[in-house]
Amino acid sequence: MVAAAERVEDAGNAEYHDGHMGTIFKKGFSFSGYERDMLKWNLGDRFLDISGVSGVDSISDGRGTCFADFDNDGDTDVFLTAEQGEAHFLFRNNVGNQQHYLRVELVGDASGKDAFGTVVRMQSKVGQQTKLKSGGSGYLSQSDQRLLFGLGESAHARSVEVVWPDGQVQTLGDIAANQTIRVTEGRDGFEVTDLPSFNLVDPPTAEQRALASLGFRLQERFPDLALADLDGNAATLDGLVRPGRKLLVNLWATWCVPCSKEIPELQKLSGRLGQSGVDLVGISVDSPETVGQVPGYIASRSVDYPIFTTDVAGLDQLFPLGELTVPMTVLLDENGRVLRVFRGWSHKTETEVLALTN
Repeated sequence: MVAAAERVEDAGNAEYHDGHMGTIFKKGFSFSGYERDMLKWNLGDRFLDISGVSGVDSISDGRGTCFADFDNDGDTDVFLTAEQGEAHFLFRNNVGNQQHYLRVELVGDASGKDAFGTVVRMQSKVGQQTKLKSGGSGYLSQSDQRLLFGLGESAHARSVEVVWPDGQVQTLGDIAANQTIRVTEGRDGFEVTDLPSFNLVDPPTAEQRALASLGFRLQERFPDLALADLDGNAATLDGLVRPGRKLLVNLWATWCVPCSKEIPELQKLSGRLGQSGVDLVGISVDSPETVGQVPGYIASRSVDYPIFTTDVAGLDQLFPLGELTVPMTVLLDENGRVLRVFRGWSHKTETEVLALTN
């Protein structure tokens, strides 16, 4: 790698770590060969690779992994940390919610309160399962200390055997499924523990992911951009919003290939949109280097709906992270609040925009 400045950066100085290397990490650059994350399903006699269908498969260079039932719904969720980058991942398990389970909490006494090293064997219709309570489960990580056993379609466990670290064995008889039991070293039987169940946050929708890097949010006012029409006359975004009508703002650029397909389609829809109470405007996000191409670009496509350009400050308002995402079309209400965001241009997007004319 070559430094952008004339002087060579010292690899150990603060500027190097906070600037150059910080940028590389934030952009997700891999120092470990883009190692893919894997998840395998234990079928008893073999393991099935379900990395792709589960969503776990990625090139995030995962390092620490924690397996836990975060929402107490009886199946195992996965928390994964990445070696670089600011994002970590929580994979919510939605597959096994219809199956039965039994969760075992262990409380030690002579062997220590955590009861590390205790072995639990469970017999059920699916066979014998054995789990060991341990203090660690991978690189700088510790999984759920409660031992979760899957029972499949069986409504009970035939027996539970607990072998404490000192060799003492405790055997429990038939136990109903779908509950959490607490077994304490030196005490007979078990206690049933009531655990609160709740829903983990839903994954972001495509629309929410698109908004994450933008300078506006749903149900909030769209930025009041400083604009100029193709004759150079000044305008503002707020000045385009009219009482009783919605405003459809199409963000595009001359260098954007999908935009060249989208703009003619919007031109065809502009009349029907207007009749349906939706005003259509286009705002070019071209930089000062290419904004001069906008008038010719529009003229060559016979676009007659209003087209505007914005300045560098406007681009920063729309894309504060500097990542221009176009084409993008935003529907505003009569007060300039964001109702919907249409990302890209596809048959699905076209259908959704067309629905505004109904």
